[in-house]
Parts: sequence; structure tokens; C-alpha cells
Amino acid sequence: MSYKLAVICLALVLFGCDQTTETISENVEEKDKSTENTTIQSLDNRPVMFYNVENLFDTENDPNNEGDDEFTPDSYKFWDAERYQEKLAQIEKALFFGNGNAPLMCGFAEVENHEVLEDLVKTNRLAKVKYKVVHFDSEDRRGIDCGFIYDADRFTPSLETKLVVRMEDDPGFRTRDILYIKGNLKNGTELHVFVNHWSSKREGEQETEPRRIAAAKTLRKQVDEILDNNEDANIVVMGDFNDSPNHKSVRDVLRARGEHELNKGDLVNLFLSEQKKQLRTAVHDRDWEVIDQLIVSVAIAQAKSGLHVVKGSDRIVDNDELLYFYRDGGSKPNATFGGNKYYGGFSDHLPISLTLEEIE
Repeated sequence: MSYKLAVICLALVLFGCDQTTETISENVEEKDKSTENTTIQSLDNRPVMFYNVENLFDTENDPNNEGDDEFTPDSYKFWDAERYQEKLAQIEKALFFGNGNAPLMCGFAEVENHEVLEDLVKTNRLAKVKYKVVHFDSEDRRGIDCGFIYDADRFTPSLETKLVVRMEDDPGFRTRDILYIKGNLKNGTELHVFVNHWSSKREGEQETEPRRIAAAKTLRKQVDEILDNNEDANIVVMGDFNDSPNHKSVRDVLRARGEHELNKGDLVNLFLSEQKKQLRTAVHDRDWEVIDQLIVSVAIAQAKSGLHVVKGSDRIVDNDELLYFYRDGGSKPNATFGGNKYYGGFSDHLPISLTLEEIE
């Protein structure tokens, strides 16, 4: 090969390399621009859920808790290891009915202690997620508390505490504490979560209403402190309120209302529409009620501060497997027990669910 020909070949090679480098650079630029234009990210389509799990007790007899006496192998309910493990498996299955994915986080009512939630997150598909547990013992006379699990790879708490509900005119009153968890999602967005289980109507609706109003006042006070500091705070309130969305405790005291009737500082009750659609979460004397609810701050409802509810994702999880159907066509949740009779179902409540998306 002549010197001149060699120079020409070398030039062609270098020219080809320049062209290749330029093409790669252009592709990188296009990819970066595409990323910049992405304004909304889903949190892996992982639901935020709440579930009253109907007496999730272990099989051990706690001498400090008379409420667990019936949930032991020697009791009249024969609550042994087999039934306990079946209960955990049923709850795990129900949580995946939300949208098919493992929950990003989930609040619970009627759990006995920290250990039962640790057992739950080790069950089947939940064991694949790095869940951590939040639980505090309350002074509830039945020995049941609220609990919370979250995916530690996607949510980092900065505060885990409880709000104790008291009544001024009844110093001896004791009920479940309200869990309060503040933290940050993976992209840094701050989120406040409250898990509730307000007093039941077992002793009469009017007689027990002051107890639920006391819980609503306790929660509202903490919400006001958050909103006073940041009016666009991201807040999710979940729970079994033992009152429907239109009751005084929820609508007037907590101020959880419809999105089109809001005053400053109000919260948005996502299940107010469910009440109108005649959907229900639990049954009392064969009458369905919406007593389990998901409530969010205006910032989430109107996408003001990094989070928004995916349209249509706020729902009552009412898969047929979670229901028991009467011969006359009625239905109720497929419960673990009916009185003292063991049915081996899921719970006497239905789970509720929403999915959040992050807005960048």
C-alpha cells in the first residue's frame, strides 16, 4: 500500500468514528430530553391500603391482656397454629386483590401486637418486599390496636407516634390510639399518614357518638398543626371510623367532605361518592355501611404538592372471594368467625385501596 493510499484509508476510518460518536451523542441527548418531559411517575402502581382484619391474634396467652383469652388453642374458639397461619394467608391474599400488586403501605385495625404484623409480612408474596412494621400498644380493653406496614425501599419514616384519644367527661375512657407516621417517599416527597379505628356502636349509636367525636377532634387537632405549617401538605387518613362519611364525626368534626364543597383546611373524603353508589365495607344486622374510608388532603386531591390519586384507583375491594352470599341474594364480608363458629374466611370488613402517583 502506498503512503498516499494509507492516508486516505486512515482519514475514512476517522471520519466514520466521528460520525458514530456524533450519532451516539444525539441519541443520548434525545433520551435525556425525553426524561425531562416526564412529569408524572407512578409509584410502581403499588396501592395504599387499609384493612380491618377482624381480630388478628397470635395463639399465645398474654397474661396482661384478658382480651386474647378466647384466641388460644385451649379456648372455645380453638385458635391454634393452623387457624392462625390460615388467617395470615387469607389476609395476604386479600391485600393482593387491591390491584394485583403488593401494597406500597397498608394500615390495619384489630391487630393484637407487633409480632402478628411481623408474621404477616413474612407470609407468601409479602415476604418478597422489604416491609417494616409500625405498632404501639394501646389501652383498648379488647387488646386490639392499629398497625401499619410500609415498603422500606420506597418510604422512609421520620416520625412514628400515636395520638391518644381521651374524653374530658369520662376520665376512664380507653380506646385504640391513632397511629401517625410522617416520612418521605423515594423521590423525597413528604407524606403524613394516619391510621384510625374509632369506637364502635356496640352500646348504641347515640350513646357512643361522643367517643367517635373525641377521636375526630384528636385527629383534627393534629391535622390543623400540619396544615398551619404547610397548607399544601400531603396527608392520607385511613381507617375504620364506625361512622359513615355523612356522620357528624367525619363530616363536621374531622371536616372530611366532598371535593366540590370544601372550605379552607377541609379534607377530601374519597368514599363519600361510594356512599351514594350504595357500595359498602361492613355489615351490621344485614345492613351494609361505608365505615372504612380513605381521606386525603386537598394537596393530594388537587395535585398541589408532588402527589395525586390515580384516577379511579380509590375503591372498596369487593372481589367475590371476599364475600359470603346468602341464598336470597344478599351478601356480607366472608369473615373468619360468625359468633363463635369458625368459617375460615378473611375478615368481617372489606379492604379499601387507592394508588398514588408522583408528580415531578
